Amino acid sequence: MSTPHPERADDELDPRRVQAVMVGMLFDPEYALRVQGDAPLAELTVRERSLLRAVDPRALRTDRYRRARAVATLVEEYPVSAVVVGTAVLDRFFATAAFRAAVLGRGSMALAFGAWLGERAHGVGRLEAAMAAVRRAEDVAPAELCCAPRLRALVVPAGTLAYHGRARERLGPDVAGAMARGDVRLAERPPQRGHEYLLVERRDDGSIDLGTGSGPLVRLLVFAAVPRTREALRAEAVQQGAEADEADEILDDLLAQGMLRSG
Repeated sequence: MSTPHPERADDELDPRRVQAVMVGMLFDPEYALRVQGDAPLAELTVRERSLLRAVDPRALRTDRYRRARAVATLVEEYPVSAVVVGTAVLDRFFATAAFRAAVLGRGSMALAFGAWLGERAHGVGRLEAAMAAVRRAEDVAPAELCCAPRLRALVVPAGTLAYHGRARERLGPDVAGAMARGDVRLAERPPQRGHEYLLVERRDDGSIDLGTGSGPLVRLLVFAAVPRTREALRAEAVQQGAEADEADEILDDLLAQGMLRSG
């Protein structure tokens, strides 16, 4: 969780911060002990911490399955990644500053988990994180050119898409239940070498298309993941192999197809 601004006074009270820390305490008993202990804790003022220290520890233990249900929620969106990294890694997420920061910022737990997961599940982790992102993307027009919110471009190890498809079919519909029973496993590890260029796109009906694209196109869209000026994107298109006199036409085509957005 981020630290407070230096100007926060000892008697300041931010109800949202107190609520977020309380959620962290409910999910993580060790964090609850730190909050109610005597060691310094930068994210809280003296007043905020005194309120949380007054919470009866027994109130934090009334729902013993809270964290397990949250793990199951993550498994629904990250089924292959969950099996690759194992339940212990998923469970550990709820004891991290990344989880508490998502609560404080009222962000998406699934997106925070995807960012925290990083390369732990290799390319399939980034693929499922991209799928989670396009499910939630708001179709807003940026001030400058950027990749469409409903689209994610990825460079992952070669064979990642096929591996994900095989694994998803093998795991079946109830991955969380199978993991809880301990009777789920994958015959092979995720690919970790080479390069594959993927496009993850949410359709108008909410379904998600997974496919491949050319290396130059995907790298250009990766570059456009954050808003860019047209000049910057034109230069990147040339860097990826386009002729200088064709770069503007390429950008116009991507805009027409909806792969790029502009305000």
